[in-house]
Amino acid sequence: MSLFKRFTKNTASDKEITQLLKTLDEEMAKIKVESSTMEATQSRTKRELDECREEIKKMQDYIEHARNSGNTENERIFLTKKAALEEKEKTLKNAFDAMINHMQRMNQSQDLIVSKMNELKNRKDAIDIKMERAKILEKLNEINTNAFSALEEKVNRRLDLVEALAELDEIEKGNF
Repeated sequence: MSLFKRFTKNTASDKEITQLLKTLDEEMAKIKVESSTMEATQSRTKRELDECREEIKKMQDYIEHARNSGNTENERIFLTKKAALEEKEKTLKNAFDAMINHMQRMNQSQDLIVSKMNELKNRKDAIDIKMERAKILEKLNEINTNAFSALEEKVNRRLDLVEALAELDEIEKGNF
């Protein structure tokens, strides 16, 4: 068995690499789903934050209106509601900022993984191309060797036949 054939029989590493790439693709799909879920949560939190800020503006308008009309009771109620909304805004803002930070880190990790996966795929493709090239060259060498051997054998047989016929002619002529 040739060295090349022994080498090509060991396809376990090729299968392992293929399985690794498949697993990485599956993990990337999960990360993308998680990323989409986080983006939806981030959008919802941003919407809630914007709505809370609008409510704070409304409360400020109500406070100004109550102050201008001299209604201190309503002014106090609106100030209490505004304080609660500002506390909610602070909580939403912290949550939103944390989500943005987490998404940025997640996107960086995702980009790094995609980059590494592409690098591995490119290396595997290059190895596969080299392997195919080696197989083709081996076949060409076998064909050349077999073709030349067959041609050489055919020429030798023909030469042997011609020499044998020449000897027979010599024997028939009595010159032997």
